[in-house]
Amino acid sequence: MNKSNNILKRLELLHPKKIDLSLDRLRKLLRKLDNPHLKLPPVIHVAGTNGKGSVISYLRSIYEKNGLNVHTYTSPHLIKFNERIRINSSLINNKYLSSLLEECEDKNNGESITFFEITTAAAFLAFSRIDSDLLLLETGLGGKYDATNIIKNSLCSIITPISMDHMNFLGTNLKKIANEKIGILKKQSLIILSKQKESVRKLIRNEVKKKKAILFEEGIHWKISKIIKNSFVLNFSGNDYEFEKPSLHGNHQIENVSTALASIMAVKKFKLEMKKINLGIKSAVWPGRMQNLNNGKLKKIVGENFELWLDGGHNAHASEILFTEIDKWKNSKIILILGMVSGKDPVKFLKKIVNKISLLILLPIDNHQYIHPYKIKESLNKSLAGFKEIETCVNINEALKLISNRFIKGKVLICGSLYLAGEVLKNDGFKIN
Repeated sequence: MNKSNNILKRLELLHPKKIDLSLDRLRKLLRKLDNPHLKLPPVIHVAGTNGKGSVISYLRSIYEKNGLNVHTYTSPHLIKFNERIRINSSLINNKYLSSLLEECEDKNNGESITFFEITTAAAFLAFSRIDSDLLLLETGLGGKYDATNIIKNSLCSIITPISMDHMNFLGTNLKKIANEKIGILKKQSLIILSKQKESVRKLIRNEVKKKKAILFEEGIHWKISKIIKNSFVLNFSGNDYEFEKPSLHGNHQIENVSTALASIMAVKKFKLEMKKINLGIKSAVWPGRMQNLNNGKLKKIVGENFELWLDGGHNAHASEILFTEIDKWKNSKIILILGMVSGKDPVKFLKKIVNKISLLILLPIDNHQYIHPYKIKESLNKSLAGFKEIETCVNINEALKLISNRFIKGKVLICGSLYLAGEVLKNDGFKIN
């Protein structure tokens, strides 16, 4: 285990709760660190329930292809913590990460602070000390009291689709959750709003009026007007622009890239070339989102007659997207491998897609507070009594061996958690650069 991993383990012990939404602890530490959050490059701040990471991946790729230096902060990581912090496009190295974490640990002096708060402080230190043109900043959870929202100003705030998720922290209905998410909106700022339910739209419009902000709303100020074979047309402020389709899989990725493009067009700070924008769209990579595992270690277990797909989706909105994809897999045996963490609802997640599958395999998730497979099975037997083809396995390798023994060919979808996605990618030998 390297030095930074040892420090990260210690930092996890500084607060009894994994999540405790407040900015007071972080504000206190940042003062001791000479307020690095006030010395950041221009920030594009992204909140929402679904699509945040994909939107950021498109923004990063497009800006990079146009020659800009870009810092990025995202969470959670899939394989190693360094993925969360990119310094001018490169993953932070272990030596620099360790020095930042030690500095934060020393200044915090053992006081209570959550893991996400103190590691966000470390990220802000890094971003404040190395010049860049832009910082892409993803909220961890919520918005109003999320550690990333300690920033004072942003170049632009993006709100991706909001749906029911993290109800144990953010609220038990959509209005409460949306109120938390839109807490990132700043006075007289620029706001990009993705496709939303009407109740959320009204809420955000009211907040925009209060903040005297400028709103670019999907369906009003911008929209996808046409999808062609290899391209799509985005209408922005009454003008049509044709772009190449992204390489990331699924029609929902056209919506995600359109949100990124709308923000780029609204910001107008950077001069970008259409050719390089398209290159950025095609080059964007975001592992664990409808990712085809076609040439790794896991494919060898099931063989060429099976397709392996991986998606970290874990809520009802993600389930709808997966249903759309699965619905295209006509005349195929479909096997679903699922693992979920506490606080998620496996019944709601599976309700729409369960009738499409031939077998459901439930897995535990290592090193995280997961829902035990037998608990999920029990819940499904009560709520989805008509579906009986459920197995449990100890890990992904055992699950794939079971599939290869039972079926001749088919499509395998692994989903339910980004933590599970990380485990699968690690087992597959996948490298994130």
